[in-house]
Amino acid sequence: MQTREDVDGIIRRETLVSGLSNALFNGLIAWLLLRAGGNLTFAGEHSFAVDIMATAFILPFIVTLIVIPMNAKKRLAGKAPTIELDSRKPLEFFLLRFPNRLWLQALCFGLMAMLVFTPLTLLPLWVFDYREFTPTAYSLFKGGWAGIVAALLTKPMLLLALQEN
Repeated sequence: MQTREDVDGIIRRETLVSGLSNALFNGLIAWLLLRAGGNLTFAGEHSFAVDIMATAFILPFIVTLIVIPMNAKKRLAGKAPTIELDSRKPLEFFLLRFPNRLWLQALCFGLMAMLVFTPLTLLPLWVFDYREFTPTAYSLFKGGWAGIVAALLTKPMLLLALQEN
């Protein structure tokens, strides 16, 4: 039987893997796509704001479609524990209201992340008048940002994957 420490270890490992892999892939993809272009601006034709908003939806949507089924299979195979969500804990109370269908869970994570992370990312850039990125700077920024977003969302995804259905 696996203990809470085992669950915490799984969460730490998966969070690290998800965060680092998403940082690397998103930064690399951004650099490959943007390296030959001009600077990106807050608004306009080459807007990084639009890219941040789109990525804030797409990234969690895709990560959900990977993390939940992969870890649910581990749980069913006995390689990961089955947990019961505790409605007294705010995060778990919230997750207990999630739909059971994977694509709806992905949609929920995508929409919530877009609504939360887009303003939390763009507002400080606007307030501190950081309105332009070189392609390299944006690739580094986006990689780090994507890694943080993926890492923050991995725990709730894992809790959904490991819960008893």
